[in-house]
Amino acid sequence: MFDKLRIAVIIPALNEERSLPRVLAAIPDWVDDVFVVDNGSADGTAVVASELGARVIAEPRRGYGAACIAGIDAADAADILVFLDADFSDHPEQMERLVAPIARGEADLVIGSRTLGDRERGALTIVQRWGNALACFLIRRLWGHRYTDLGPFRAIRASALHWLRMDDRNYGWTIQMQIRALQAGLRVHETPVDYRRRIGESKISGTLRGIVGAGTKILATVLRERLRLPRAQSFRIGAEHLIVFTRYPEPGTTKTRLIPALGAEGAAALQREMTAHTLLTAEQLRFARRASAEVRFAGGNVQRMTEMFGTDLQRLPQGDGELGVRMHRAIADAFARGAQRVVIIGTDCPSLDAAALDAALEALRTHDCVLGPARDGGYYLVGVRRPASELFDGIDWGTERVLRQTLEKAAAVELSVHQLPSRQDVDEPEDVTEWSGSRRTRLSVIIPTLNEAASIRATIEHALDAESVEVLVADGGSNDETCIIAAEAGARVLRAAAGRATQMNAGAAAARGEMLLFLHADTRLPPGYSAEVARMLAAPRVVLGAFRLGIDHPRPALRLVECGANLRSRLLGMPYGDQALCMRATDFYRLGGFANLPFMEDFELVRRVRRYGRVATARSMAQTSARRWLAHGVMRLTLIHQACILGYRLGIAPARMARWRDRDHREQVDDCIRMGDSHKPDRSPMTISGLQRLTDDVPADTACAESSLGR
Repeated sequence: MFDKLRIAVIIPALNEERSLPRVLAAIPDWVDDVFVVDNGSADGTAVVASELGARVIAEPRRGYGAACIAGIDAADAADILVFLDADFSDHPEQMERLVAPIARGEADLVIGSRTLGDRERGALTIVQRWGNALACFLIRRLWGHRYTDLGPFRAIRASALHWLRMDDRNYGWTIQMQIRALQAGLRVHETPVDYRRRIGESKISGTLRGIVGAGTKILATVLRERLRLPRAQSFRIGAEHLIVFTRYPEPGTTKTRLIPALGAEGAAALQREMTAHTLLTAEQLRFARRASAEVRFAGGNVQRMTEMFGTDLQRLPQGDGELGVRMHRAIADAFARGAQRVVIIGTDCPSLDAAALDAALEALRTHDCVLGPARDGGYYLVGVRRPASELFDGIDWGTERVLRQTLEKAAAVELSVHQLPSRQDVDEPEDVTEWSGSRRTRLSVIIPTLNEAASIRATIEHALDAESVEVLVADGGSNDETCIIAAEAGARVLRAAAGRATQMNAGAAAARGEMLLFLHADTRLPPGYSAEVARMLAAPRVVLGAFRLGIDHPRPALRLVECGANLRSRLLGMPYGDQALCMRATDFYRLGGFANLPFMEDFELVRRVRRYGRVATARSMAQTSARRWLAHGVMRLTLIHQACILGYRLGIAPARMARWRDRDHREQVDDCIRMGDSHKPDRSPMTISGLQRLTDDVPADTACAESSLGR
């Protein structure tokens, strides 16, 4: 009935042998799978379900949510999941009302509302009606959406459900789903369903203990979800969407052609490393271009993928079927959720970087299809701007004919095709050297510059005094020899529009390091700094690290400045940019990078980071130049900095404070504190294409190479 969509029904059951036969008999015949989750029944529930053709899943840990989670894990091949109670209070024959809007692409979650439908007299108790009304009222007040019911009869797109990361194992399951659906931006519909008296006694509304427990749990769930930290991303996908196809690295089942050379454990370890490498590239693209991204995996499950890779990208099972079926399913799902250009990549091409993905998405603006040819006759990337099942039907997957057959099929349906440069996959033992040459560096040091010819060489030389480090100089339009000196000293130089936040974001968009360190051009890193960075960022819950501040001048007043800055860092967790801030690249990308502020971008980032984790301070000291304090006066500069911080906290626009600060007039600083402008810092990340457009406005400089992410 629902072409190419697999429908699965999940029925949590606890001592429901009397009602279960009637429930199963009423389920429409177009349903593909029925899972009855036995939640520790003491009667013949499991036997009855098995005899009637349902798949029985045992979940001895009591709890409605626990049973639902067990059913979800078992139904990993489904496209749409339907939840149905086992007590025959719902009408399974009305299931089409729930599934059809999702199948048509109109909704992601459909709630069967008993309030809007016809109810048998006494089917809903007074306590149930009152509890539903209270919960719906709280959701409307706190999240602005009007629900009419918390009915358990519901259907949801499987990809959307996995993104919600449901974890309630008891009575709070239904309301948690409805709240998280709103937080994640799902398209939520309600449809009327009929409701009747259940067969048997309710485990919740039938006892005082159940009523009190359910009511308390629902209120606690509302409070917990309200206090939960906001998600870095949501289910909303952008016009441009990236899908990463990979396999859980189980020894013996992954990279099997490499097992003779590397062994089962070695092949799985390589798969794990290449997957982590690709996921970081996906995070980088998401930060730099405003693209959305997800992971589609085979083998393992959502929990194991999360534990191994820890990425914040959406993780979804690929489902069953041959490779072409799975790829088309993922693409069709992305378009159904609002994507306009979709690219799929694997994890076997380590030289594939954010610049290549950027080029693929740009090509889809003018072409129907983009392909990245692999040197073995396949392809490492495919992108389309509309669902095109023709590209994936009848392909001899795993052979050297894949690319040729795909091009023929594209020509047959008159799709315009753009081909990227060919690249080498890692499939055979002789290809492993390709991975060794393409691995990410350990650390990227990013230095924003503007006319820093006097200090940049020494800064770069200190930064390069470590292994597995790359140095990127993001120049904002210097008219001295900064770029020439930086390139001669061994840095990779790229151009961006002037502005420290913009320049550092541009450097992060081009970086190849697993960790990022943002360094002022007049600051010297201490010996062995890279090991100190790794130590700080490896500590539990640490998101950002910084070095102690040192100022390279003997004036006693500057020792007081150092002392105050280091106490502030250690006790309050508030280091500033001249202390060489460092973060894991994934954390930086997920948090959106530096806000686009004229100054105080470091202060704003650190405040934002503290909502998500700890800030660590290194034992060693970074030495920064005393030139600012000597030029403006130690006391005057310190007071100006503190006035600007106070002004920021009071809501004064940073652009206005920057103008007053640059005038260096004390009267304007005092006025700044007394006035009250609201400010809403732009936290929009620098897109790759945006970076290139901005560089067009910067005067050409033969020493300043284009960013490797631009074209």
